[in-house]
Amino acid sequence: MNATKDIKITGVRHEETAWKRYIYFKYENTEYSVLLFWDEFNGYELYWKDEDSAIINSRKTPEWAVEWNEDGHDFMTLEHYLDELTYKEQETK
Repeated sequence: MNATKDIKITGVRHEETAWKRYIYFKYENTEYSVLLFWDEFNGYELYWKDEDSAIINSRKTPEWAVEWNEDGHDFMTLEHYLDELTYKEQETK
């Protein structure tokens, strides 16, 4: 039996309902590692990681991130901003 002859796909629909992304970045000469989650029910969650640790959320959120000014970043939260900065990176990998 040849499945390509037996089954004819007439349409496909795919929805992303959740994802996670490991992001490594530099801000003001300090390197950071975060895990960014998104799901359709809870939105974004951001977990900070120490460079020396495998434990997520082991680093306290930096002061600059706590004081993030959405007005100065097209009205985006830090989580949304990191998503926008890294979305195209995901497409090329």
